[in-house]
Amino acid sequence: LPLGDVLWIWREDDGTDELVAGWAVERKTFHDLSGSIVDGRYEEQKSRLLEAPGLDGVIYLIEGHAPLFGVGAEQGDNKGSPRAQRGFGQRLMAPSLPAASLSTSAVHTQLISGFHVVHAASTPHTLALLVALHGALALHGRGEEDKGFVPYKEFAERTRKSCHSRIFEAFGRMLRVVPSCGPEATEALVDEFQTPHAFAAALRDNSDTNLLLRLRARR
Repeated sequence: LPLGDVLWIWREDDGTDELVAGWAVERKTFHDLSGSIVDGRYEEQKSRLLEAPGLDGVIYLIEGHAPLFGVGAEQGDNKGSPRAQRGFGQRLMAPSLPAASLSTSAVHTQLISGFHVVHAASTPHTLALLVALHGALALHGRGEEDKGFVPYKEFAERTRKSCHSRIFEAFGRMLRVVPSCGPEATEALVDEFQTPHAFAAALRDNSDTNLLLRLRARR
């Protein structure tokens, strides 16, 4: 698939007509989610899903035994843990964000992006959820009207990932590997400066205070 991990298709018996049924699933393990947030793929994939034609809903399925949305999260100070003591280079080579950060990202995905976030505890649980979703779609049916359905060929063509990243997209990925530069900060910096050259010039010509005031003025 050019986008997402699971996509339902309405298909005619003769195989001549394939239409996107309106629902897609993006599956992430906790390790995948952590890595995609660090390298910027998380925001890029969500943006492409939001712009995809023919989708009535997107399910962001996060798989793993770790807590999500703070449910079952361990309490206490983890500053003394080996993970907290790793250097930036080690975190970059093996990115692993704390559960609180992943829960925050999941909440953002659901409340801001408008996706349906589902937590599966294991691969069998994921399969059971997909079977239930398939059954619900089959029960609802395609309906008599084809209005609004997008042909799969059109969906595939319009969602195919380009091998040529735009400058601001590459700049955003670079910013995301900087410690403490989260999605909101990255978005603000990219919107304001567009390119690394423009950002470098701003750092050279302005004080930190002036830059912060400039970014806050955009809100």
